[in-house]
Amino acid sequence: MRFRDSETQKLLRDTARAYLRDKYPWKRLYALERGDSRFGEADLKAFAEMGWLGLPAPESRGGGGLTLLEAAVVVDECGYAAVPAPIAAGNVAADLISTSSSREADQHLADLAAGRRLYTVSEATRRRGRAAAGDSPAPLSLAGGRLSGVLPLIPFGEQADLALAPVAVEGAPAFAVVPLEAARREPVQMLDRQGYCNLQFEDVDAAALLVLARDGEAEALHERCDALNTAFSLIELAGLMQRVLEMTGEYISNRVQFGQPIAKFQAARHHAADLLMQAETSRWTAYHALWSFQTNADSREIWLAKHWAIRAAKSAFEITHLLHGGIGVGLEYPLHLYTQAMAAFAVRNGTLNEMVTRTLESIDLRAAPAGR
Repeated sequence: MRFRDSETQKLLRDTARAYLRDKYPWKRLYALERGDSRFGEADLKAFAEMGWLGLPAPESRGGGGLTLLEAAVVVDECGYAAVPAPIAAGNVAADLISTSSSREADQHLADLAAGRRLYTVSEATRRRGRAAAGDSPAPLSLAGGRLSGVLPLIPFGEQADLALAPVAVEGAPAFAVVPLEAARREPVQMLDRQGYCNLQFEDVDAAALLVLARDGEAEALHERCDALNTAFSLIELAGLMQRVLEMTGEYISNRVQFGQPIAKFQAARHHAADLLMQAETSRWTAYHALWSFQTNADSREIWLAKHWAIRAAKSAFEITHLLHGGIGVGLEYPLHLYTQAMAAFAVRNGTLNEMVTRTLESIDLRAAPAGR
């Protein structure tokens, strides 16, 4: 893998950074944090006009015809700008819907890429083999054309029109595009400000539901969904950490103590170097993991990258606030918009122990029972 942007990626990055900086200044981000503002149809349409939705879907089906790495560049910039936008969710949805060749799938891809409807994806974690063992039932059940169950912690669930999620169809595994119009939405406040909701379905008519895959293919699609959700969350976390690194470097270079910038003190420089290492290693392990998955469909690198990112984010959080001192605690200074989101992204899609288990399972090993 080349650790530099291609011409297409550089164009996407430069365009995204300039656009997000202009359209989402601190004032708008604070309004989003307070709930005084929220993402709406105008924002979604603007993202569609920029060509950021449906990037991995084929051009012949209304998508961007680009790779997962190009989509990652835009997701990265959303993290860098601390903009809680549905870019990652939309591109994961586009990738998964593209696996179906039906006319209904074509219409969904066209609607997604054009920003006519907001698509999101279930982030329910799942270990390989649990569903086969019968201890991880699908959150939704479809029987007799009626849908029941709960989709927990759906990002952008407050506004989303459709969600991709596992569904038990007449008791058999399936993966589907689920309309959300009839769902009862219970908002859940999270640190990354992505409008999470628990979605309750009570004997809802499922005529508009589109099944993308069944049985073994559904299992594989669920695994792909999980891997992509995790990979893009790592990319967004890398963007957050990059901006925190820059803010910290700027602060310690300008903050004067004892007649000189604190960046000249050896202890501060050592901490700053450690922060640089955490940010850079998180970035390139995340990109390498996504590249490996795109190239070989191997999710092992994703679980390893996630394992490292959880540890790196904790260290970066502590170092950042240590170097900022008291000013990093006040809400008037925008550091918390990043560090709160860093803490949230570090635990999304699985804990440190779960990543150990996933990594071991990916090489056909099992973790030893507790106490042994």
